[in-house]
Amino acid sequence: MHLIVAEKNISARRIAEILSEGKKITEHKDAGVSTYNFGDTTTVGLRGHVVEIDFEAGYQNWRSEEATPRSLIDAKTIKIPTEKKIVSLLQKLARKADRVTIATDFDTEGELIGKEAYELVRAVNPKVTIDRARFSAITAQELRHAFSHTTDLDFALAAAGEARQSIDLMWGASLTRFISLAARRGGQNILSVGRVQTPTLSMIVDREKEIEAFVPEKYWQLALDFEKNTEVIEARHTNGRFHEKAAAEKARDRTKAPLVVKNVKFGTKQDRAPSPFDTTTYIVTAARLGLSAANAMRIAEDLYMNGFISYPRTDNTVYPPSLDLDGILKTLQNSPFKKDVEWVMANRRAVPTRGKKSSTDHPPIHPTGGATREQLGDDAFRVYELVLRRFLATLAPDAMWKTLKILFDANGEEYTTTGGQLTDPGWHTVYPFSEARETILPEFTTGEKLPIKNVTLDEKETQPPARYTQSRLIQRMEELGLGTKSTRHEVIAKLVSRKYVEGAPLHPTLVGRVVTESLEQHADTITKPVMTRTLESHMQLIKQSQRTREDVIRESREMLHHAFDQLEANQQVIGDDIRNRTAEEMNLGKCPVCGGTLAIKHLRGNTQFIGCSRYPECTFNIGLPMAQWGFAVRTDEICEKHQLNFVRLVRKGARPWDIGCPLCHQINSNHESLREIPSVDEELAGRIQAIHIYTVAELTHSTPEVLTKKLGISSDRAATLIQEAGFVLEKLRRRSECRKFMRDHLIPRKGRSYAKILSALKEVGISELSLLAKADSTTLKKAGVSDAEAEQLLTDAKIVYNSHLLKEIGIPAVSLKKYLSAGIIEPESFCAHSPVALSDMTGMSLGTIQRHVELVCKYLNKPAPKKFSKLQIERGKKELLAISGLGASAVEKMIQAGIIDAGSLLKADPKKTASETGIAEQKIRDYQKIIRRKKETAIIQL
Repeated sequence: MHLIVAEKNISARRIAEILSEGKKITEHKDAGVSTYNFGDTTTVGLRGHVVEIDFEAGYQNWRSEEATPRSLIDAKTIKIPTEKKIVSLLQKLARKADRVTIATDFDTEGELIGKEAYELVRAVNPKVTIDRARFSAITAQELRHAFSHTTDLDFALAAAGEARQSIDLMWGASLTRFISLAARRGGQNILSVGRVQTPTLSMIVDREKEIEAFVPEKYWQLALDFEKNTEVIEARHTNGRFHEKAAAEKARDRTKAPLVVKNVKFGTKQDRAPSPFDTTTYIVTAARLGLSAANAMRIAEDLYMNGFISYPRTDNTVYPPSLDLDGILKTLQNSPFKKDVEWVMANRRAVPTRGKKSSTDHPPIHPTGGATREQLGDDAFRVYELVLRRFLATLAPDAMWKTLKILFDANGEEYTTTGGQLTDPGWHTVYPFSEARETILPEFTTGEKLPIKNVTLDEKETQPPARYTQSRLIQRMEELGLGTKSTRHEVIAKLVSRKYVEGAPLHPTLVGRVVTESLEQHADTITKPVMTRTLESHMQLIKQSQRTREDVIRESREMLHHAFDQLEANQQVIGDDIRNRTAEEMNLGKCPVCGGTLAIKHLRGNTQFIGCSRYPECTFNIGLPMAQWGFAVRTDEICEKHQLNFVRLVRKGARPWDIGCPLCHQINSNHESLREIPSVDEELAGRIQAIHIYTVAELTHSTPEVLTKKLGISSDRAATLIQEAGFVLEKLRRRSECRKFMRDHLIPRKGRSYAKILSALKEVGISELSLLAKADSTTLKKAGVSDAEAEQLLTDAKIVYNSHLLKEIGIPAVSLKKYLSAGIIEPESFCAHSPVALSDMTGMSLGTIQRHVELVCKYLNKPAPKKFSKLQIERGKKELLAISGLGASAVEKMIQAGIIDAGSLLKADPKKTASETGIAEQKIRDYQKIIRRKKETAIIQL
């Protein structure tokens, strides 16, 4: 068997589709992992890294006196499977293989993933042939060439990846642990430090300091408007900026009509077509589409995996001679941009444009297949169009401009204006992402005199340096050698998720700034790019086999030990500094009740809320969602009404949830609930909120005396208000229970949300679990739930609701579990079966069952069945078995139906008993006749 190992499942499927060449492909699943089989070939996809490095056992305890943060520098590491099912399947397939081809992405990370797969295969099949397929696009031509020209794994390239893994682990783990322990922060509140992350953060902090330290300088600009052929045109003074107001005013006062044309200068300008995309220039340009760096890369990777563009992680800006540009153009004729492609083919430049960077791993990013908006969706199609048009632009001719510069004289003061006209649009024809702005001026002749309409003197100020956008920061990181093309956008995303930076453009949060400044003061090598750039360059030497992995890791350890010499000497100072300065990061503003300070509080167990600094004297607080929905942080925006900082919930892998002003959110989200209290109208709701009672729960905890005094209402009305609030609070609790149930039991899908479904159900009167349990599937389907989901949802709702109800009635949890397993879900089921039957079904004792049935019957307001002892049932069983024709099986059925002796059989309704036991009605009548005859005989004998 030929086993092909791809980096992801989607790649494995695409490779199988292309290499099968029409053969039938069979998909198999093993423990949820797919394989694709055709002929004697099987493809399987990994999930990126399926193993990871971690420290040996003994380093997990952060507070260990032996395993200190510094000890992590020299700690041994081991490889641990992170995707056990995939690892197991890969080795299972490898045992049967006689050839294995590694087909992961061809870059440092992809080669390391390939080496990990190589080692897993070798562990179970030491002699199997293993080769490597390298490609830059998942297209038929590329893959066929790659698999017919396989090579060996590049172990030097993989070693560079391993070195990076080890170095990043030791730096990140040791420094993060040291700083977090020094500042006494743990859980979701740890302070992350990293080899690339921290110098990048330092750049953002330094830029913010530049902005704050910037002292604007005033300057003045002089301009005039004149008219030519009814068109008003502006000309600017040739002095540009005047740094003295008096000089600018003199020039303005000297400016007098007429405006005389002093010189007319014509020219031409070549507008060179753009160079091909590498990763950085792609991210920078995608930012103009409104895409973050991480989002731009995610979309590009999806397009690559599906065969629409080439590999998006590349430093190359020069098309290699081997790239079939003609073939790509022909392929693109099948795209929606056929006219643009054909225009380029007809007007193609002799040699494609080229950038300054050339490498041999991958070509620049370019399109590889035709695609439509319907295939890709809006965002992906915009990226695809950007890549396609950039490719076309690199093959299109340069644009040409006609330029015009006019010099004017106004009573000795010189003014000028310029114009530009696109005479040959060239590459602009196919690339609208770079706007060509024309300024077309009328004809002027030397000596021509023109009237001046007005003269303006504008006072302006110099501006501070701009904050970094994500794309500009990535450019700067590349210039300084921070990170790689594959990791720079991930570093920025980590800074955002760690709550170190926020906004667009980026600026540091208080905690990001404090950590950076503390490190700059006590261990500045960590915050400077020099150390990271040195290690990056040495890792490049590993790729070229000029240095070894062990050598570079040893060098990194020495650097880190030097940093720890500085850190440990100042541990107390660093910890105190960070704690004292970051205390403010959770403060939001003044408490509306007592004037104290409101601050975000994080407790163990995911609990977070906003509380007053004067607790317990002031108990005012504002609830927040559990931390599982996002860690609450303060933002710089302030509410104009309440003067409180806004709050944001930040969760890894999800978009931030902006709550806004927490008090506005508290009022708005609870206003409708307050209005549900029968005696609360709009006016009273406003008065209640004015005394800082915002929730129904707060109202229930108030006293009639407090409400009478603060609201100016009678004590009777206050008592009624509190009682009504209690009823509404219970109703809200039941609604919350229903919402939680829906979140736990309904899988979210694109185009539908819990909120939409709950809103639809609320419209038909279903807002509580008890009502949901009694609903029908048609109602749920109308609300947006599928057929299969509706049936399962109703079953689960009944189980959950009735479980709660039966617990409230008094059924213990252990017994309840046995009832549910036996299918006894609703209280009514306890009355539908005899205690004996329930005992048989659940395996519980008859006495226990009878106690439970009595509780349920009391709740249902139904008479409890007569109690029988075990001895009575055994005696009655003997009586029944003594009846001629009544066998053991029929007796068991009767006992389960509550007929435990001859007397109860005689009194039973034959028709009902037949229905409950399955015994023919006539037989039951016959048994009753036998009992009567026995009784009559017994009486005669007496």
